[in-house]
Amino acid sequence: MQSSSSPAAQVAVLAIGGSAAAHDVAAHLRAGRVAQAADGHVLVLYDDPGDAVRDAAGYLRPRAMTMVRFGLDVGEPPRAAGDRLIGPAVSAATRLADLAASGRLRVSATAAGLLGGTVGLEEAGDGSYQTAKGFGTG
Repeated sequence: MQSSSSPAAQVAVLAIGGSAAAHDVAAHLRAGRVAQAADGHVLVLYDDPGDAVRDAAGYLRPRAMTMVRFGLDVGEPPRAAGDRLIGPAVSAATRLADLAASGRLRVSATAAGLLGGTVGLEEAGDGSYQTAKGFGTG
């Protein structure tokens, strides 16, 4: 999702999908702050999308057969709705997590642009990108 705010006012939102134990997955991610989306997805918030990618890769590396999927977007900080978070970046990240293949990370075009080619990405055909097969296992 595109945002008109300055980069300093943006947050990277990593959503976890494909796991009934998403809170356990989040406990393995070290660089971010754990939260929950209004739709129930577990989120991890980062100041730098590169940290989100490193965390996701670090989780996936020893788990080649995992069903866990990640979605990443960068945008304006989410807003609180009670004890859960909402906002465009949250919605995009959760949608991307639902679309990602098992054991992969799907990122928005905005996040891909900020990553600047530091991770191998394949076009997914809908304006988003997905990590190359074997992501996190090399």
